[in-house]
Amino acid sequence: MESQFPLVQLDNMWINPFRVPSDSDIFIEHPILKKYKIFSKRIKGIDQQKLMKWIMCVYDQGSPYREKYSNVSKRKTEAARDIGFQLTDGGLFEENVEGFMKGLNATVNAKVVEFVRRHRSFKFSYLTALESSYYKIMEEVESGNVVRIKELRSMQEEMESTMIEILNQDDSHIMSDTVLRYIEEERLSLRPEEVALKLSKGEVPIPYKEVRK
Repeated sequence: MESQFPLVQLDNMWINPFRVPSDSDIFIEHPILKKYKIFSKRIKGIDQQKLMKWIMCVYDQGSPYREKYSNVSKRKTEAARDIGFQLTDGGLFEENVEGFMKGLNATVNAKVVEFVRRHRSFKFSYLTALESSYYKIMEEVESGNVVRIKELRSMQEEMESTMIEILNQDDSHIMSDTVLRYIEEERLSLRPEEVALKLSKGEVPIPYKEVRK
């Protein structure tokens, strides 16, 4: 298990999962996790240690994965690789891993919600939920369902507003520049008429290319 980021950069997180020895137990190293019963709940077929570390990388407010990968799907994939979830010969993760990454495992979802609540930030919790819904609708639009483009635009504006509110409390210039640049790219390429035109020509709008990376 090796992160693509320096350990010191991961220390901005509540718990740095990459400082937990591979032969140790994250719940023993950080007994505070036992305070939240849902974290200890086992799920058949899923490595509990890797799952907890993955949740931290993807959803911790101070995670460099969150800073670097604005696209949630990309962030989940990069974190899963670094944590040690294995890819199959087909280039995908095992079915149960792909499932919880798509939000199909209720217990994993409950773990995520509890972890996000730990940040004690209603705005951050709201953004996390909004962000996930945003990319699900984006995938629908990419497949040709242009009916929801206006909904996507409205959600983008709400995300922009919420992100800026959160960043006003964050003194990290790198994070601020990354997120604001992402917002600007979305603003320019997600005009309803622009998306419709590109799709009619068989082209893939910029944000959708990000999803496929």
